[in-house]
Amino acid sequence: AERALECVSEVAEAMRKKGGNFLFPIEFRYVAADNGWLSPFHGRNSATISIHQYHKQSYRQLFSVAEPIFRRYDGRPHWGKLHTLKAKDFAEIYPKWEAFCALRQELDPAGKFLNPHLREVFGI
Repeated sequence: AERALECVSEVAEAMRKKGGNFLFPIEFRYVAADNGWLSPFHGRNSATISIHQYHKQSYRQLFSVAEPIFRRYDGRPHWGKLHTLKAKDFAEIYPKWEAFCALRQELDPAGKFLNPHLREVFGI
């Protein structure tokens, strides 16, 4: 949260320099810390900076610009939304990731409640 304005400014400047067709506004807000194991705001006051792309356009150029910046600011993408991270990335940035994965395995050993996206996110 302390460096949020610096981060969003850097993302906006990088998007301007890249010159892509980024038509959607950047969403920005502050969020209080919580204790949800898979919450991007777990254990720390944060800011959420959301970037979007028209669904018929590739998101890869936009994400290639923004994701490295977010990582430098210790960003945690929402695991349920579009991103390019893998399970090992989430394990590094979400403090309770391994505990959640163990509990998920215990409660759903056959993976009945997983879809292809969740299988990739959880590395299954």
